[in-house]
Amino acid sequence: MRRVVHVGPLMAPGGMSSVIKLLAANPPKGWRVSSCNTYSRRGKLQKLRRWRIARNEIKNGDFDIVHIHCASDWSYKRKLSIAKVAKAPVVFHIHSGRFDIDTKNDLDDYHVVCLSESWSKKLKPLIGESISVPNPVSPVPQEGVRKEEFTLLMGRNDPVKGHAFAYSLGLDDLRVTGVENAPDGVTALGWVSEEEKWRLLQSAGCLIVPSEYEGQPMVILEALSVGCPVVASSNIPDLPECVKVVGLDDKSGWKNAILNPITQGLEESVAKHHVDIVSKQWGEIYDRIIDSNASIE
Repeated sequence: MRRVVHVGPLMAPGGMSSVIKLLAANPPKGWRVSSCNTYSRRGKLQKLRRWRIARNEIKNGDFDIVHIHCASDWSYKRKLSIAKVAKAPVVFHIHSGRFDIDTKNDLDDYHVVCLSESWSKKLKPLIGESISVPNPVSPVPQEGVRKEEFTLLMGRNDPVKGHAFAYSLGLDDLRVTGVENAPDGVTALGWVSEEEKWRLLQSAGCLIVPSEYEGQPMVILEALSVGCPVVASSNIPDLPECVKVVGLDDKSGWKNAILNPITQGLEESVAKHHVDIVSKQWGEIYDRIIDSNASIE
């Protein structure tokens, strides 16, 4: 059985880690999957140590495909250094919503993947040719959850995620993850478990995603997959039509959209993202790469 290794921030909170874990748990037919963690929650020295360990694992490992997941900036540079020591063909999978590095010469020897056709087109001047594969989703509905009226923001404590913007809307019942403290009238939930994440998405009246930029947010796919309406920033590309999109300069538009979100066709809108479909796509890509290399040899 052929073997693919996923290389990326397994221990980090966020969407990229979720994608890696989903793909690792749902391997394509005929493929065996392992994972290589590149992330540490500790200080710079531990992060450097984790990168060195990961680099050695890929350099010395026996794989048929090395599937590297990266964002931008230092994430890209660290992952590129790992790609260079891989003995097997490399899939270089770009997740970032703010990728601005001219990489064409760096990535010539790799199979570059973006999150959508529009991302492939947008990034072509920087990365050259690429193919597109959407993020996977695998809903985990919780039993006995009733719908409530609160508004939910899920994301790490980072200015780009829009917590401050959400606070400024003055919503009646706003609940936010990723932070331990919030202004009066806002419920800070900190980091939540997977089970609690799905419970919140099922019960929320609306999920808001007021991000400055994103690639293809997993939380939006997850929310829609369990019937949670979504209102998102116009800075986020390739959103399903059932997502209400509002600019960050239009607070009244946000308030109106939250009060009147789209509630029909949510689950159907993310059908193409189901993990079984996405896993099959990856299997076809891996097989083509192996067959192409065999014909060259």
